Amino acid sequence: MKKLFLSLVALMVAAVSYAQNTLVATLSHGDDITMYYGTKALAQAHANAVDGDVINLSGGTFDCYGTEITKAIAIRGTGIDSANPTDIRNLTINGPASDTYRFSMEGIKVSDQNKVTLKGTFENAIFIKCQFYGLYCRDNSVNAKNVLFVNCKITSEQAFTLRGSSSVQFINSYVSGFNNESPTTASASFVNCVILPYFAGYYRPAQIASSILQNCIVYLPSNAGGALASTTIATNCISINNDGLFNNGQQNLGCSYATFQDVFMNFTGTYSDSETFELSDEAKTTLLGTDGTEIGLYGGPMPYTSIPSYPQVTKMNVANKTTADGKLSVEIEVNTAE
Repeated sequence: MKKLFLSLVALMVAAVSYAQNTLVATLSHGDDITMYYGTKALAQAHANAVDGDVINLSGGTFDCYGTEITKAIAIRGTGIDSANPTDIRNLTINGPASDTYRFSMEGIKVSDQNKVTLKGTFENAIFIKCQFYGLYCRDNSVNAKNVLFVNCKITSEQAFTLRGSSSVQFINSYVSGFNNESPTTASASFVNCVILPYFAGYYRPAQIASSILQNCIVYLPSNAGGALASTTIATNCISINNDGLFNNGQQNLGCSYATFQDVFMNFTGTYSDSETFELSDEAKTTLLGTDGTEIGLYGGPMPYTSIPSYPQVTKMNVANKTTADGKLSVEIEVNTAE
């Protein structure tokens, strides 16, 4: 109960900051809470954090230029679809590793062309319900091992280049522009994802190499050729606008070709932040995954939702003055993912 109370206090601070248009980073270390203010608040909170700490961020834009995240901490935002999302600019994550803790980030939206840069070697990091314009592995020395993305969106057509001996997993996520430049040493897996192949003048499905795809939808905005790399295994997947996508894979069990109209309720190939990638009513009952649920974002082990797993203050009204007996009226509405 005490930990929940402290979390709610941090979230209340975030709600107040929204009302006052002030950026706040709340550092939680055990039962101790410290608040930092302004565009550099995240950098200041990180400088004073140790492995295992939690940093809650208000909505607004935080500048991390010149700062590298090097600690196994949890960074939490307001949610990518909130009225005032948490946006982090110029973010570099450099090898946070710990025998006890894992680096995690949830509810953060990195928009426009502010890519997140990955450096060094770090293991077991997890990104939940985040949105990135792109993720950039600086060079072949980057080894992002066992990095997990759950309910995330990666949106640029040249968004995520995998290098070194990295291994990443995407679960119930939208992944655009995936590019494995080290197919003999790096690998990826995709479960219940919607995927747009890497684009560099033309779409290159073969860049999805040394990967496992299960219950996924792979689409091209227009008819185009090219197949997945021969090192990729696809099971129970759908290809849109490319009837030769599965020609070269090691195994293409239960994979088939369809049109946007066959699969989606509204999506026709042009990404927008408001797109939900919801399947059509018919597809929900006919395009089923290996577990019997629908393919794509809303089936499988962790159906997509952008609502953070921790409590979020969605409404907060504070009276202008106390009552005659000295009491202050406070109304708080808290939302949590189911």
